[in-house]
Amino acid sequence: MNYLIRGDEYLSRTPGFKLVGRDKELKRLSSILVRSKANSVLLVGPGGVGCSALCLGLQASKKNPDSPFDIVSKRLFWLDTDALFSQGDAGKVNDSIDRMIKTLYRTPESILIIEDMRDLIEAARNNGSTHLINALTLAIKSRKTQAIIEARDEDLDFILKSHSDIRELFTFIDLEEPVGDDLMEIVKDSAVNLSAFHKIRIAPEAVKASIELTTKYRSRDGGINRAQPERSATLIDRALSSYRLTAHSIPPGLPALQARRAQARDQDAIAAIDAEIAAANATWHEKQETIRTLYKRQRDGETAIMELEEQLAARLLEEERNRAQNSAADTANPASGKIAAFARLSSGAGLESEQVRAIKDQIGRYQQELAKNKAAFDALTAEINLHLELTRDIVLQEFAEISGISASKLNENEREKLRNLEAALKKRIFGQDHVVAQLANAVKTARVGRRNSEKPQAAFMFMGPSGVGKTEIAKALAEALLDDEKALTRFDMSEYMEKHAVSRLIGAPPGYEGFEAGGILTNAMRKNPIRILLFDEIEKAHPDVFNVFLQILSDGRLTDNVGRTVSFSESIIVMTTNIGQPHFLDRSLTFAEASAAAQEEVGKTYRSEFLNRFAGRQNIVCFNRLDLDSIEKIVRREFDGMDRTYGQDGVRVTIAEPDLKAFCEAHYDPAIGARGLPGFIQTNVEPIIVNMILDGKASGELQLFYKPETRNFDVKQTARQVLEKVASR
Repeated sequence: MNYLIRGDEYLSRTPGFKLVGRDKELKRLSSILVRSKANSVLLVGPGGVGCSALCLGLQASKKNPDSPFDIVSKRLFWLDTDALFSQGDAGKVNDSIDRMIKTLYRTPESILIIEDMRDLIEAARNNGSTHLINALTLAIKSRKTQAIIEARDEDLDFILKSHSDIRELFTFIDLEEPVGDDLMEIVKDSAVNLSAFHKIRIAPEAVKASIELTTKYRSRDGGINRAQPERSATLIDRALSSYRLTAHSIPPGLPALQARRAQARDQDAIAAIDAEIAAANATWHEKQETIRTLYKRQRDGETAIMELEEQLAARLLEEERNRAQNSAADTANPASGKIAAFARLSSGAGLESEQVRAIKDQIGRYQQELAKNKAAFDALTAEINLHLELTRDIVLQEFAEISGISASKLNENEREKLRNLEAALKKRIFGQDHVVAQLANAVKTARVGRRNSEKPQAAFMFMGPSGVGKTEIAKALAEALLDDEKALTRFDMSEYMEKHAVSRLIGAPPGYEGFEAGGILTNAMRKNPIRILLFDEIEKAHPDVFNVFLQILSDGRLTDNVGRTVSFSESIIVMTTNIGQPHFLDRSLTFAEASAAAQEEVGKTYRSEFLNRFAGRQNIVCFNRLDLDSIEKIVRREFDGMDRTYGQDGVRVTIAEPDLKAFCEAHYDPAIGARGLPGFIQTNVEPIIVNMILDGKASGELQLFYKPETRNFDVKQTARQVLEKVASR
């Protein structure tokens, strides 16, 4: 068995394949292959980015009339790794490897393509065939052949360590996710193939929606978390599958008829619509029965053909045995054998027997009937699918089910989100209207107005006392822009206090532990460059970390430990610091005086070139200490959240406004900020409510009463007049 698959044969396995949206990458790949040195390629990219498609495109390009003869003369071979090592016998595997290497040596201008280099290396080691890597490297070094090896980002270090000459012999190509028109072109081409497979039209808006959703959001669900363009194609495929199953289970046009009936008020109109619905159901039922009949005939016919083929095989085997016996008899008696052979030929026995011809004729008749039956089946399904079309709304609904984000949020216009951004932030951030306004305006300007396209969209440093909303506003921004506060990527800088901690962000140097894993920050940005990054309490970070910050804020990009560049141009960066905090807690100072003093202290702590990167220090924003009115809003939100949570158990939690005000006045401490009061509620009020629910003693409404003398709450169950006093802790 040959485990090298010729390029034209491999390409024929993907009928109609054409490479789109990768012209620059194909040109670069071709130029490397015609070099004198380092003319083998290490093709690296995240799963789903299209490394295999690029190699297929290279083979397909050989058929182009304008393709240079330098590429046409190349002989591409794909290695079937699974088949090679599935033999199980190490000796057979090694023999196959030797034959494979000899084939490459004998073939001029040969190029070996390995689709997953890590799989090959591990399989070779597990089967005692480690010489394969050395043999391949030797062949490349001696210019007997070339190679294109594909690898995922996370496997790059593993592959580089497999042989010391790989860095010298191979040219590294980092295949990035396509964007813009290139991505649209690729996904449109995939949509054409998916439409042909599912036999359902795809609206252009659905293709556009799939790109927008999978570019802006990330999901942990299978295929959707891979790289573009596979994410978009997978979403379209899944949406088509769901839509197809739903559409094929009800009569076409039934939802529209039902919607019309729901809006109709005249009884005659309702009766007419009911008649239409009944007719549609009857027609649909008839078609369903026809489809089932055609399907049963198809399966019965296929089963009958398989049985006839088994009979044919048995009959041919029997006749072959008879011929062998006659041949032996003719050899034993030549004179009579000639007469017998002439008699068999005269009767046609030397060709096909009557029984064999009869079976073949019957198979032919069955195949003709099956062809007619399938044509009828295809025509009926085509008639059903004629009015089906995958729309933008269907794609949105499918992605909503995958991601957990409501379809209404997904369908919200981007400009509408920006227009309502300030109002959305104020729903969660109280008492900091000046910060909300400045942040919202900066984001709007970055997304709609004029800005440096290479730098981050916006960069802010937030100062102020603890518990005033510095971290909360970053979460609120993530929810407002990306529909999920978990989209915020937070780095607690207390974990980066040591000098070596910078390697955790961009990756450890070669030879150090963790080199293979890469950097936490750079890996995150490679997976999804549309992020809101929060660097919390930056004063705790080692000074070397600020060199990384400076590069991000200045150039909008970082290079990781293996030389891959990541961009921050689609990110929003928020940093918080506690420097100058005492000035905001000093009641003798106004907010303006406290801000000036804190700004002066920050200027002494950090380098000027770092601070100037925040829009010339304009985006270094101070948070004021919260006033009592803001604290009351925060506590009210906390109690409302409790009411919604325990309402699922049939328990209402209420508190009167005077009790809420008295609680806030007694317990608010500006040094602790907004965290103190929710913390008190969680440790002193919630436990008794939870215990009452667990004991089956809570039902109806639980009303909270604040007692100034105990600085605590009484919980009164209005339904049963049960009084429970919260114990002081």
